[in-house]
Amino acid sequence: MLGYLPLYLREIGWPATGADGALAAFHGISTIFVVPLALLSDRLGSRKVVLIAATLMTTIGVGLLSIAQGPAVWVSVAVAGIVRDGFMAILITMIIETKGVGVTRAGTAVGLVMAFSRLGGLISPLFGNSLADIDLSLPFIFWAALAPMALFALYFVKEGIGKKVGD
Repeated sequence: MLGYLPLYLREIGWPATGADGALAAFHGISTIFVVPLALLSDRLGSRKVVLIAATLMTTIGVGLLSIAQGPAVWVSVAVAGIVRDGFMAILITMIIETKGVGVTRAGTAVGLVMAFSRLGGLISPLFGNSLADIDLSLPFIFWAALAPMALFALYFVKEGIGKKVGD
C-alpha cells in the first residue's frame, strides 16, 4: 500500500509534492503515536485488545482510500498511519512476553513471526498492484480486505504473560 499510495494519488491528479506528502504524513503520524499506543497497551493490560483496534483502524483507513477524495485522503492516511508502527511494537512485545518464549527464545520467536508476515508483504503487492489495471482504487480494497486476516490470527493468540525480558 505504501509504495502504491503516492503513485495512485499522482495518477488521480495530485501534484507530486502532495502525493509524496501524504506518504510522509503516514510515516510521521505513525512515528508520533508508537509510544502512546505501547503505553496504552500497558495501561489496559492487554496487548491483544490494542492490536485488534489497530487492525480495525488499518482496515478502515486503507479501505477509505479507495473512495476518498481531497481532504478525506488525509483523514484516511491518518487513521491507518496512527497505528502502523505501534502495531509492530506491541506485536513484537507480545511475542517476547508469550509464555515459554522468554529471553532464550525471543529472537527465534520474533524471527519466525516476521518471516511469515513477510510472506504477505511479498505476495500482496503483486496481487494488489495488478488490480490497478481494472480500477485504480481496487488495490486499496484488496489490501483492506487482507487486514482482517490479522483478526483471525489474533483470535488464536492466548494472551498470557510469561517471564518478561530481564526477569
